[in-house]
Amino acid sequence: MQYRLSLALKILAWLAALLGALVLVLVLGVALFDWNQAKPWATRQLSIFLDRSVGVGGDLQLSWATGPTGESGAMRFLPRLRLIAHDVFIGNAKWADSGDHLARAALLDMSFSPIPLLYKHWLITDMRLTRADVVMERGADKRKNWRFSQDEQPRWSFDIRRLEFDQVDVRYVDRIVDIDMGFHLVPLSRDPHGVRKNDVPDFAVAATLSGRYGKAPVQAKGQGGALLDLLNDGSLYPVRAEGEIGKVHTVIDGSFTNPHRLVRADLQLTLSGDSFADLYPSTGVPLPATRAFHIKGALAILRGDAQSTVWDWRYQRFSGTVGESDFSGDAQYLKGPPKDQLRAQVHSGLLRLSDLTPPAGRGQNRAGKKPGRILPSHELQPERWGKLDAELIVDAKRFELLPKVEWQDALAEIHLKDRVLSASPLRFDMAGGKGEGAATLDARQDRIRTRLQLAARGLQVRQLFPGLTAMHASFGKIDGDVDLSGAGNSVAEMLANSDGRIKAEVSQGSISQFILEAAGLNLADAVFAKMYRDKQVRLNCAAGEIDVRHGQADIRRFTLNTEDAAIDVNGKIDLAQEALDLDILPRNKHLRILSLRTPLYVKGSFAHPEIGARSGPLAAKAGAAAALALVAPVAAVIPLITPGQEIPDDCAPRADTGAAAKSGQ
Repeated sequence: MQYRLSLALKILAWLAALLGALVLVLVLGVALFDWNQAKPWATRQLSIFLDRSVGVGGDLQLSWATGPTGESGAMRFLPRLRLIAHDVFIGNAKWADSGDHLARAALLDMSFSPIPLLYKHWLITDMRLTRADVVMERGADKRKNWRFSQDEQPRWSFDIRRLEFDQVDVRYVDRIVDIDMGFHLVPLSRDPHGVRKNDVPDFAVAATLSGRYGKAPVQAKGQGGALLDLLNDGSLYPVRAEGEIGKVHTVIDGSFTNPHRLVRADLQLTLSGDSFADLYPSTGVPLPATRAFHIKGALAILRGDAQSTVWDWRYQRFSGTVGESDFSGDAQYLKGPPKDQLRAQVHSGLLRLSDLTPPAGRGQNRAGKKPGRILPSHELQPERWGKLDAELIVDAKRFELLPKVEWQDALAEIHLKDRVLSASPLRFDMAGGKGEGAATLDARQDRIRTRLQLAARGLQVRQLFPGLTAMHASFGKIDGDVDLSGAGNSVAEMLANSDGRIKAEVSQGSISQFILEAAGLNLADAVFAKMYRDKQVRLNCAAGEIDVRHGQADIRRFTLNTEDAAIDVNGKIDLAQEALDLDILPRNKHLRILSLRTPLYVKGSFAHPEIGARSGPLAAKAGAAAALALVAPVAAVIPLITPGQEIPDDCAPRADTGAAAKSGQ
């Protein structure tokens, strides 16, 4: 028994001695061996293992070391291996086309524990890099060049405890998101235990960014957290950046959750630029060309899990301005297959139509109008509409169509699906009345097919013309209908070949006597009404009906009938040429003295209309008055006396008004 115990002790002693000898050989071998002799073999084995070319162009050293003085506890004194390699190169994956290398550095200095290598785990306690350069690429098939195995569970795991560097250049290429960005990183002096609000770590690096996002070039500067936090699961990575994305000035401030397998980002996002259309290259959202804008809000980017390809972008509690208009609301953008989707609810206190069109002074394309024209010729870009579907609800307390002409409490539900843009329903209050309608723009062909339907009821005359003092005491209600369709990629082109009808009727009310007398060139009565007391004249009716065919608006009927006079308008409006050719025929129901009653005309362009009296009838009256003045001065007034006519008190069409307008009778 004693012999067996002695034998066992001898065996254990020999094993301990052998193990000690092996450790001694290992220690001495590591310390004394010239590892440069092993570089070809070592780099060849690493190249096979990583499926990447690996090279060390400079000196290679491997030695024993202890932890840094800053490390606490007994861990500092545990032996570890220290690898120092100069001019290190790791090649790119064979499928990647972003460059010839995955990583390279002028110096790699790292310490690691050897025992965890036995169970395929790299425990790197310290790493220091000099002039590092990294290229990261994610392919369209989701492969990543920094993953050396496509297995769901890699055979080897890594844990880096500390990282130091003087500068790092990182290029990130993502074929799915369509991003190609370069980052130049330098460390910041900081408190290693410092935190920002909400337990977000403090900034650790300063970054300069350049590249592109989508089709938008990017130039920015910012700050970020520690680089190791990009690799750690469950970490909060702080970020702050300011710069230009395309033509849009962008400021972000917030954090990424679990950036290693990103599933969430919470950012404060501020955007400003010359036009909402400038957001398209980076977002893919086909917003209209507008005046200058500024917007800020909270952006949350969510993903269901690390494998999901659908990103949920939520821009919440945003507010801003475009031109002189204000807006606020919430938006959700689902980015991913099968098609991007946008949902938004927008509120506005004042929304001006002029702010939603390009401003003048930026050239024809940006101004949206051709020289001498007022209809917008800025072309829409319907090819962009097929990239997403959208649902927007927009409500505005005031929607200004023209200066002093506006809708109140306007509401529109806007839908974009399969390149068909529609606003239905469309509801609004206007001038004390109400209106509703629908608009459709079908871009499934080269030229957008458009249809606009509007119906307004009970519009108050006095509120419809708030800037015209003489109308303040007038009353009456207007009912109107618009039904137009056309084709084209701009407002001007749509109207140039439009078809449809416009109708309006005014119920009984009153209108300013001064306006009627001035329209009929009844000088004496107009002066009297203006100098003494303008009174209201009973309005029997007013009606208008315009037929539009191929861009030619033919006034079938336009009549204003009061107790004292009637005014008829005839002619055409050329929407393609933006030209006017109208005749205005005033007719008196009572005797008028000093009346130059004669047909008026409106000619010229929309931008420069010409209004005047027809020269033939007016010259005849003036010539007769001059001739009689030579015989008897008092008789000169006779040609300026206009007797009243028998005119019905309704607004039925008159077959003879057009001829009368031309002849002056």
